[in-house]
Amino acid sequence: MSITALEMNLLRRQNLGDGLRRSALAAPNKPAIIYYTTDGKSRSVTYAELNSMANAVAHNLTQRGITKGDKVAALSRNCIEFLVLGYALHKIGAWLVPINFMLQPPDVQHLIDFSEAKWFFVEDALLDNVSPVLDKLSGVQQFVQFGPSPSRPAGWMAFDELLPGPTHEPEVLIESDDVATLLFTSGTESAPKGVLSSHANYYAAHMGWSMNIGYSKDDRFLVSIPLIHMAAYLFCTLCLTHQITIVMTQSPQPVQMIELIERHRITATALPPTLYVAMIACPNFKTCDLSSASKFVSWASTIPKAMIDGWKQVAPNLRFYSGQGMSETTAAPQTVGSIGSWDEMPNGDGRWVGWPAAYCVELRLVDDEDKDVPIGTAGEQIVRGPAVMKGYYKNEETNQRVFRGGWFHTGDVMFRDAEGNHFFADRKKDMIKSGGENVYCQEVESVLGTHPAVMQCAVFGLPDERWGEAVAAAVIARAGSTATEADLIEYCRERLAGFKTPKRIFFRTSMPISAANKLLKRELKAEYAKV
Repeated sequence: MSITALEMNLLRRQNLGDGLRRSALAAPNKPAIIYYTTDGKSRSVTYAELNSMANAVAHNLTQRGITKGDKVAALSRNCIEFLVLGYALHKIGAWLVPINFMLQPPDVQHLIDFSEAKWFFVEDALLDNVSPVLDKLSGVQQFVQFGPSPSRPAGWMAFDELLPGPTHEPEVLIESDDVATLLFTSGTESAPKGVLSSHANYYAAHMGWSMNIGYSKDDRFLVSIPLIHMAAYLFCTLCLTHQITIVMTQSPQPVQMIELIERHRITATALPPTLYVAMIACPNFKTCDLSSASKFVSWASTIPKAMIDGWKQVAPNLRFYSGQGMSETTAAPQTVGSIGSWDEMPNGDGRWVGWPAAYCVELRLVDDEDKDVPIGTAGEQIVRGPAVMKGYYKNEETNQRVFRGGWFHTGDVMFRDAEGNHFFADRKKDMIKSGGENVYCQEVESVLGTHPAVMQCAVFGLPDERWGEAVAAAVIARAGSTATEADLIEYCRERLAGFKTPKRIFFRTSMPISAANKLLKRELKAEYAKV
């Protein structure tokens, strides 16, 4: 008897759906996801239940014409159904296409048309994001509604209609290098680009985080950042491959997140500094027991001293893992390192992102001619390895540029010291040109962020007749602080070259952030350019 191509494929492939199946076989009754809505309602599913739901949806989609390579879009806040849909698609080789729920209807229409999505799943509470352009989405063959609302537009299916039916494992020939997701970048600097990530990319990222941090099935992982972004989706698939229980919130609400860390003895999470700082300011931060926290990942921005100091007071065993990653490398750690207190921060510099991480990628820092830069000199980070995306969707010109020489050019600027510590300098596009000199925003933030009065800061350039661009900063002050703009400018002047010292500092109570809770400096620039 000869072995079929499907049997050989099933024998050794890497597939996200297979990871869930194996977890369901190993720990069928263990909670896979414990979910909380914004108003505190909760429900949970075990690994066996989650896998059966995904299988049922996979069979129903197949019976209704969805096949390998088809694109299926989803616009929703975090919910169990989002992951059920994702895993159903992974099991049949279709592409999951998450859509940012903060986009305006014309932008939603553009991404749906651009992705060529055949089906579109939309949360009931977010119908307004779609309704104005519904008649223009002619390529969508079927709309499906997430959520408990009994009413829905004419012709739409309810998600629950896809749950009845067979729950045995679908068997589809899917290669490890086949596309699993088409995720759009957050677009904090420009229009979002479609990142094509394979099943093998996700497995490489899982391996990278596990090797460099040491997650285990005994961890309890809080997921509050939106699943529409790579980091959240990656960490969910990591947990569900590792038999880890996910505690998931519908959206990131700091007070609720603190309550859940205490209630479920959360050990791990992954958030940008904006949310860690926001939790410190909550009234229940020091009244809840947060001592279970041990492995918190941070990325996307300079780490302020106030963040480390604040969490150290309530979680003495906590280590913060500072890492560098991006959607294009499947949110895998390119660099990573950990600290337990600010005293461990190399050079006292909050731009630190650790050392080159094991397994996922190898990296170089290069100049504009792709030549390696010496120690201490800033250069663009270029990487290669199993976590690097397949490419940008329908964007061959950009693919040729960013993959030149067999390396992915990230657009991130970093530098390293003689001990191998790597520090994030800036995005190339965020660098300020002031008086003919280059100013890296994160260098200024790393100094300003150590002032005792500063809880959070963001540095950006403003148009200036004399300098071309002037360095400016927005600051959220610590409670009770009396520091003035002049005080902070003088603090920076004593520690930075004159051309790097902010010319203006603006105090505010909050920062503009994206759905991924990344700072939107373009909005700060637009706001203060008028001042």
